Amino acid sequence: MPTKFFFPLIFGVAASFFASSLAAANEDIPSHCKEHEIKFLNARMHRAGTNDAEKILSLCGDREAEPLERMAYRFGAMGKVELEIIASTQRKAGISRQFDEASHAGLISIFFYNGPYAYEVAEGMGMTTGIRLNVYRHKEAVVGYESYEYESRFVELNFDQASSPIFKYVSPIQPW
Repeated sequence: MPTKFFFPLIFGVAASFFASSLAAANEDIPSHCKEHEIKFLNARMHRAGTNDAEKILSLCGDREAEPLERMAYRFGAMGKVELEIIASTQRKAGISRQFDEASHAGLISIFFYNGPYAYEVAEGMGMTTGIRLNVYRHKEAVVGYESYEYESRFVELNFDQASSPIFKYVSPIQPW
């Protein structure tokens, strides 16, 4: 098997194992997903480097597996969504994957767009862990949030190419 295919395969298998065991440990994470939606991510977010009051980040899909036709980004205190962005075929979200074979670490990201703002929801893979939410305005960092208490199904999505009509492959705003 060629090296360029071997490392992403091993990376994906290891990430799936780690993410599934982490998700099982955090099943009590609150969610902004509605009853008919599939939970792809729920995380207790705190502003990076602070102990701010927690906010909940939820990504909610319209079906269990790709191809997805809709994904909702919702962020805010429980019971009070401060921002909702819906990715659809008319308003696509961006996806990207970055990984470093030498360090066995990577980052998978979904970008939701709202005017001049981009909201990057990223999950660290391999030797890096956690969920990050980076907000950019005109590609300049505005604020960052992080979480180590989350449940995620990110690894079930194809970050190598857009397999759902709601996603387009994009270059990362800030290389990892």
